[in-house]
Amino acid sequence: MAVAIGKLDAVFFILGILGGIFLFGITVPDFSKFNLSGALGSLTLPTWLDLNTGVVALAVVLLAVGAFWAAEKSEGSWNLFGRVYGKESKGDERP
Repeated sequence: MAVAIGKLDAVFFILGILGGIFLFGITVPDFSKFNLSGALGSLTLPTWLDLNTGVVALAVVLLAVGAFWAAEKSEGSWNLFGRVYGKESKGDERP
């Protein structure tokens, strides 16, 4: 519908889809051996790292908690936004 009424972003979206289809079509011979190679089994973090599933799950949880903690600190007491951009973060603005 958006293309029919001339929306520029929709026209670029459709051109991108058509361009991707065209590029895929002309490059299939280059990777068809890989594409037709078949299933090689499932690859998971525990098998890739050769560790117990519980250890990997604990590591992922600790990584996530650490990332959330660091993100919270970067917006608060560390004030990384202010240090990088020379401004106060949105939570620290005063009238």
